Amino acid sequence: MGLRINSNIPALGAQRQTSRTAGLLNQTLRQLASGRRINRAADDAAGLAIAERFNSQARQGRVEINNLQQGINYAQTAEGGLQVQQDAVQRIRELAVQASNGTLSDDQRAALNAEAQQLIEQIGDVAEDTEYNGQTLLDENKTVELGTSDLEVSVNASTTDSLGIAGVDLSTAEGAAAAIDTLDTASARISQNRSNIGAQVNRFETAIAQREIGVENALASESLLRDADIAAVVTEQTRNQILLQAGLGALVQSNVTPQSALRLLGS
Repeated sequence: MGLRINSNIPALGAQRQTSRTAGLLNQTLRQLASGRRINRAADDAAGLAIAERFNSQARQGRVEINNLQQGINYAQTAEGGLQVQQDAVQRIRELAVQASNGTLSDDQRAALNAEAQQLIEQIGDVAEDTEYNGQTLLDENKTVELGTSDLEVSVNASTTDSLGIAGVDLSTAEGAAAAIDTLDTASARISQNRSNIGAQVNRFETAIAQREIGVENALASESLLRDADIAAVVTEQTRNQILLQAGLGALVQSNVTPQSALRLLGS
């Protein structure tokens, strides 16, 4: 091989390889600093696109879980109001059974009726005052979309009119006896309403569990693509550090040949 001064081919090759090694070393340092294998699109363009899709799925799943939990809270608030109403209906029924006793005086029956009317009024107040996030729940039939795969929460109206107890009157034995069947029907309607709400809550809880699994799997898939394997990165970093040191040594040695040519000229 001849001695040349203008073009130091060995030095150029060593420089090129050293620059490449330095770039790889910087990449491993970025990965160690961030804990991610992909820090920019250039690191893995296809992997980044897939990872972002998994990330989007996970974020959507979290929002859907929140929506479903709000649906559960909505339903449980309505169910709480219905329970109060059912307790009141049961108490009115007790009063009706008592008032149907023909041995009672008119004054005694009037006292029973007064309590019953107060309870009926309280049932109406519950229908008007049971709210969730500023929305009344029991004053009319309600269906609320949860924005999650067409899931919705439905609550039937539970007012004195819808329950059929607005005209209950225990001031007479006959009226009290007739009220018992009316109150049984009202209690059954409330029970059915509560049952429907309970079934919806169970469905929402199942949907939440399903989405939690989906979020977990999406995050695991994203991590597999985006996160760095620290052990592998440290191994690669050590390799690149050794190669960089070797490359720098090669650059120093590559200058020996031109210097030899200079010594020939000087001799």
